[in-house]
Amino acid sequence: MPKLTFKTRNHRLDRDPPQDICELALKGFIDAANYMTFEKALESADSESPRFLLVDFARVNYINSTGISAIIRFNEACKSREGLLCLSGVSRAVGLSMHLLGVTSLIPFTRDMQAGRNHIAGFIDGKKPALPVNEAAAADGDGPARPTAVLQRGTLSAGARSHVLVLSPSATRFTRVIERRLGDLKGEYHLLSDAGEALRRFDEISPDLVVLDERCDPSGGFVNKVKAQKKMSLTSVIKIYPEKEAVGRERDFKIWENDYLVDPFEMGEFFALTEAELLRVPRDREVFSQQLRFDFRARAGGVDKAYKLSDLVIRQAMEDEDDITSLYAAVKEGIDNAVVHGNRRNEELRVEVNFLVDNTKVTVLVEDRGKGFDWEYYLDRLDREDAFEEAKKRIVEEGMRGGLGILLMSRCVDRIHYAGFGNILRLEKNISARR
Repeated sequence: MPKLTFKTRNHRLDRDPPQDICELALKGFIDAANYMTFEKALESADSESPRFLLVDFARVNYINSTGISAIIRFNEACKSREGLLCLSGVSRAVGLSMHLLGVTSLIPFTRDMQAGRNHIAGFIDGKKPALPVNEAAAADGDGPARPTAVLQRGTLSAGARSHVLVLSPSATRFTRVIERRLGDLKGEYHLLSDAGEALRRFDEISPDLVVLDERCDPSGGFVNKVKAQKKMSLTSVIKIYPEKEAVGRERDFKIWENDYLVDPFEMGEFFALTEAELLRVPRDREVFSQQLRFDFRARAGGVDKAYKLSDLVIRQAMEDEDDITSLYAAVKEGIDNAVVHGNRRNEELRVEVNFLVDNTKVTVLVEDRGKGFDWEYYLDRLDREDAFEEAKKRIVEEGMRGGLGILLMSRCVDRIHYAGFGNILRLEKNISARR
């Protein structure tokens, strides 16, 4: 089974007074099975509360969302000490997941350790260097296959008070094992067989985790309602599929669960995944208010569903009507561009949309399956004072159809960025303070 190992050491910078960088070298997989080792590695590096931490990711083969959440939290701890966290040598496969969740806009990614030391040195010297993103982290391509996890006993503390809802057609040996395991950890366990009843009792149960047998939700209606509602969306949903074909069952529009397993699977793999999620959820609730991922084809009303769901999430996140209107306009434009220019109206290609809402901003990622475009050229033009006049000139004099999309999005949000070859759009809009 893949393991995770780590080593820490100090690197002293020649400054007056001398400044130490804590360097953490990781090797292996940061997944459900190894999450506690990753936490231990971060705690080891943080034992003396260093201002500056450089993490060597060159030999890390995989990181899941739980590991990414830990990095975000650790970054905030470094910032609270007026320090800096820097990641070095992140591969494309590992870095793409981080980039899709916005980590590359928060934390410097450098090509190697020496570049990381130089970056931190520049920060100390007051140069405030720009975030150097490792090119591999933003590259396009498919991520790695999910590795098999292994049970780690004692993942949750005995005092953890987790609430778990299991949706299964009937009580089985599997559900009894879950109940016994959760009882050992002093958690609350609820078993239901009807998705409608589960939704009606959702507030009463207030689950941190839902283990959902696909037979209880074949149409995806339960997941759709949970993930679309702000007060429910941070609950982790792990879906159990009866066969691999069921996971890839073609739908024109799908809201995704947090993770899934395909039967048959090892109980060790199941508990490693669920207990890692039970650790992650309460921590994410301190930072985020909603997370949602969906994808669709541009047919059978898929685009309209994407519009409506985006509008719902934005209205739940924001109160200022101008903010709502402007962010919706930008997201709608991004979706249209993905369908028309990215996928070139190919109805077989999907568009994926991710919403991540925290206490200060809404982040939206729109990814198409196209070949991309020269996005740097267009973004560079946005800073010109005559950007609109230039765009208007191209429309009037050169007969261009469109040409205002990126300019419109940039005027509607606080930050806009493209990744990969330009087929991943990232939008950020700050949430106005309540009056």
